[in-house]
Amino acid sequence: MFGKRKIDKKSPINNPALRSLSVLSGSAAVKGEISIDDDLRIDGNVDGDINSGGKVVIGPDGCVKGKITGKSIEVIGKISGDITVSDIVILRASSYYEGQITARNIEIEAGASFYGNCRMEGDDFKNNKTVPNDGTSIQITDKKEIYNEDI
Repeated sequence: MFGKRKIDKKSPINNPALRSLSVLSGSAAVKGEISIDDDLRIDGNVDGDINSGGKVVIGPDGCVKGKITGKSIEVIGKISGDITVSDIVILRASSYYEGQITARNIEIEAGASFYGNCRMEGDDFKNNKTVPNDGTSIQITDKKEIYNEDI
């Protein structure tokens, strides 16, 4: 009755390799909102918002005009619109991005085109906690607005 529960490693929830992946091929064009619980790869054109419960990949020929929300996003193609993710945004060298990024982590490869703003957010930042950073810690106490004149 109170014994250990058996964990099914073949379950898509416990094994990301088994999660479903949907692909929008290069010849496809979608106008409107896309909502999906799993991972999504865009190799075609999307004119509208994308809401994903998993990872979103914009392939080399993929183009999105709209807001994207999800767990993580990897951009190889083009996006014009805001991105909000709970984990990481990766802008590959061939990517073009224009908009506001809100994420816990961001990785930008040399050669990527990034036109916009980035806001690093996560539970540690929101709750004003001490955050580890390479063996040291920092205390976030208040936010300061930085303008172009300050740089």
